[in-house]
Amino acid sequence: MPPFLQEIGLKAKQLGAREADLKKQDAFYREQVARLEERSAQFYKVTTENYHKAADQVNAKFRRYETYPVCADLQGQILACYKENVGKTLNCSNIATLYLQCVNNTKQNKLRTGG
Repeated sequence: MPPFLQEIGLKAKQLGAREADLKKQDAFYREQVARLEERSAQFYKVTTENYHKAADQVNAKFRRYETYPVCADLQGQILACYKENVGKTLNCSNIATLYLQCVNNTKQNKLRTGG
């Protein structure tokens, strides 16, 4: 067999060995990537669950309260009276007194009922 054919055969073997080594490395790295992806998915799941759990705890601890204006009808009457009697606020004192009584009564009721 001529030497150049022997050299080609040797190079072909080396190339085959190198290709086999690259295939092994490729399989190894694909397996590592799959493991990392699985770990990442598990970490994401746990983190998301913990986030939602903490958010639920905070929401339960600090409930949002709805507020409604108290004595809104008297408040509207006072504002209208002040607009009609610019510079003559004493003309609206009877409505203002009723409004303050209403607000104070509401405060007392909230203190009594705890709410």
